[in-house]
Amino acid sequence: MVLSPFPIFRLVDVSQYLEGFVFPGNPALSKNGPHNRVTGNNREFVYDLSLCTQSGTHIQGPHYFLERGKTIDLFPIETFEGPCLIIDLEKRGVDTTAEDLQALIHPDERALTILILRTGHMDEVLVNGVLDPERRPGLSPDAAIFLADQTSFRLIGIDSVGLESRKSQNFEVNLFFCLKEILLLEGLVNLYTVRNRIAFLHAFPLKTRGVEGTPCRAVIRDPVPECKDSSEALGIRIEGGRESNDPFPRPPRRSR
Repeated sequence: MVLSPFPIFRLVDVSQYLEGFVFPGNPALSKNGPHNRVTGNNREFVYDLSLCTQSGTHIQGPHYFLERGKTIDLFPIETFEGPCLIIDLEKRGVDTTAEDLQALIHPDERALTILILRTGHMDEVLVNGVLDPERRPGLSPDAAIFLADQTSFRLIGIDSVGLESRKSQNFEVNLFFCLKEILLLEGLVNLYTVRNRIAFLHAFPLKTRGVEGTPCRAVIRDPVPECKDSSEALGIRIEGGRESNDPFPRPPRRSR
């Protein structure tokens, strides 16, 4: 195998610190230490952490709103990485609709498995320290149905505390995505430094059993300008409504 001496992409850290934001009602990250638990003259510096599964940038699955829903450890490891489409949502305090998404997502892009919604909201919250409901983005129920039934997206990320409808009182959009087994990646930051519309996401959860989700270190591989297009840098080509020459093949989408 021959490795190029020059990368064809740059790494963009799109994760916030675990202690960066605490959603109202969730416990804050607690650090205790350092502790020394070894013998001998050279001490160690070990810390005990206590945190919520929804701390920082985190990824979650169906168990979030379904008691018997699939926990995050039951998803194949390849689910948490892949080519992603990044689109900009401008609406705040009101819902982005199915009609909006149909205009924003080209038909050939709907074959990708990961969608990233860029709003700038999480960066704003971290700077101001204020979670204003009137500034939050959200998806309408019909937008959720469009994504689940008319695209191949199985993981949806957003740079906000969530993507719930601004009209909902009972988290119907979150529940719908749980029922469809679509993963949600929340609390992303720094998305405006990603230059390309199509990039490559890595967002692996911690390896633990029986929980709805965990914090993750989300990173985007952003193709460099020297590439003719972002698909070239990622080694994929989208043709005829599917990904061609994908070095990271995905299982076929299940019928609904």
